[in-house]
Amino acid sequence: MESKVKLAINSENGEIIAVKIISKHNAKANKNLEREIAIHQCLHHENIIQLKKVFEDKNFVLMIMEYAAGGELFDKIAADYGLEEDLAHFYYKQLVSGMEYLHSRGIAHRDLKPENLLIDANGNLKISDFGLATLFKFKGVTRRLTSACGTPPYVAPEGPPVDIWSSGIILFALLAGSMIQN
Repeated sequence: MESKVKLAINSENGEIIAVKIISKHNAKANKNLEREIAIHQCLHHENIIQLKKVFEDKNFVLMIMEYAAGGELFDKIAADYGLEEDLAHFYYKQLVSGMEYLHSRGIAHRDLKPENLLIDANGNLKISDFGLATLFKFKGVTRRLTSACGTPPYVAPEGPPVDIWSSGIILFALLAGSMIQN
């Protein structure tokens, strides 16, 4: 699915927003996009980027989202050093809070990585990019996730614990400034 994110200003209230522009070029991408939007629209948590509105025409979908002025967590991790332990703990605690919220709603993100963790203007972590997210529990019925997806080396070797596995890899990167070697 081809997409890009642009910075914009809401002309009604002057708020700075992020606009994800997605091309609707193939049927499979459209189905995944519909799932991403449906999941993201029902999420309201302080550690998840808020999806404000969605607009579409025959060629594009525009997802209007909260802007995270601090950029990606990835850019804050110093190579071979990581982050100060207190800051790593702060971000990890917020990541776990966002994951607990997702899992309580039966949603697995399935692509947690520092590039999908954004920092807002107040220094708080926000989970973003729900393109691979899926429901693992619906109406009390839990299903095993069997499709392999995500970004190596953050991908778990099994189904529902995928986000917990990824969070452990992220914690290692936060503290060590590098990835676990195979």
